[in-house]
Amino acid sequence: MTVLVTAASKHGATEEIAERIGAELTRWGIEVEVRKPADVEDVRPYEAVVLGSAIFYGKWMKEALRFVAVHADELTERRTWLFGSGSITGDPPVDDDPRAIRPSLTETLLTQTHAREHKVFAGKLDSSTLSLAELMPVRMARGREGDWRDWQAIDDWAASIAHDLAATRSGISRMRSPSE
Repeated sequence: MTVLVTAASKHGATEEIAERIGAELTRWGIEVEVRKPADVEDVRPYEAVVLGSAIFYGKWMKEALRFVAVHADELTERRTWLFGSGSITGDPPVDDDPRAIRPSLTETLLTQTHAREHKVFAGKLDSSTLSLAELMPVRMARGREGDWRDWQAIDDWAASIAHDLAATRSGISRMRSPSE
């Protein structure tokens, strides 16, 4: 079984989450390819897909939305999980912040892909990497400077994906744990 992990990332923080998910799945004995969406021409070789995007202004990046549009039929035929990264408001910013992404977008993405879940992770804000056009809305929303990603929550989510894959995989009575 090979799982594709791919994420659209503007400043690299969401790409780091994808890499972490891929590493955790690998620890569970799953073959993984972590690739940028633009580098994926076909998802048919993969038995499952984990697809993510940075969230800006309550939306996924165009690159990730384009990926869904191009591969929607194939995504509905395999186990798919979605994630977004970008919650940077709150004290402190938290995972699953309902204000981070438009609920209608989440519903549309889940419908188009038949994904099992759309998970939102807190993001990372380094204002020195932002353009003036990006900085103004972040300041207006009172975005909090810092790395708010909860790596343990990301690892736990990836482990739950690994368990789901093992439970539905035929011929396997038990999954290898990372300690084996």
